[in-house]
Amino acid sequence: MQKKYTTIMQQVDARMTTIDLNGRQIINDCKEMIHLLKEKLSEIKQHLLSHPLETESDEVQFFKYYKPTLLGRLLYFYKILRIESQRPVDESELDEYYQKQQGELKRFFDRHLPFFQYYRSGATHMDSHYFLRGRQESVIDVDVCPFDDNPEFSTGYDHLVARIISMEMLYAFLSHRRTCLQGGNSVALMQGSYRWTGSIIELAELIYGLDEMKCINNGDTSINELAAFVGAVLGVDIKDCYSAYVDMKRRKDDSRTYFLDKMRERLNQRMERDEDKERKRKK
Repeated sequence: MQKKYTTIMQQVDARMTTIDLNGRQIINDCKEMIHLLKEKLSEIKQHLLSHPLETESDEVQFFKYYKPTLLGRLLYFYKILRIESQRPVDESELDEYYQKQQGELKRFFDRHLPFFQYYRSGATHMDSHYFLRGRQESVIDVDVCPFDDNPEFSTGYDHLVARIISMEMLYAFLSHRRTCLQGGNSVALMQGSYRWTGSIIELAELIYGLDEMKCINNGDTSINELAAFVGAVLGVDIKDCYSAYVDMKRRKDDSRTYFLDKMRERLNQRMERDEDKERKRKK
């Protein structure tokens, strides 16, 4: 299953990198992505039904990470399509419009704060209830889907995880939109002058490092807002910063911060070279 999932996500992410969510074709691009994601979700569903999961650990992995990551992207593009299709014609109203959309997202997170904290903390003690099929008979949460048309392809909570993923991506999208509107020409100038040429996961290391050090607004800026701002300045659309963070956590080496470690090493080497040059000049 992991091999199948990896192949599908590579195809999806490759297509996503070609989309300019600030461009004029955003509505058509969203429609194409929705079509692609529905196909891929059906493909992984058929694979699951024809290749049953062998262990409970495999089942948790599938319904906690694999399916929600794919479904979350589908919900994300559905949301953008709705928002952009209904956006005001008057550009002076856009910032207020996007702010209102963010307010709705914040209310969603507040409503599901305990589950959100459980999922994002990496906790596992409730996984057998949330992510094994047939364990959710008492589910009464209106945002959970316990009555899927095919119970072999849902636990209910996988849908809630997908919504969390989509909402976080959408919050970053809206933050990026508002940053561009509020920054005006200065943001446009920065976008044209500076481009991030490293990988997304390297940039995610830097963003999470800045957040952990609380050196941007004393740590009062959320990861999604920080990612949106950095992305706007460096000309990169960071669609799902948390997924990059999850990939970092799964690294098996003693240190999981490859980019920050390399940066530290090279900066120290640079200072040593400079000091060596100064010593040679004084001789």
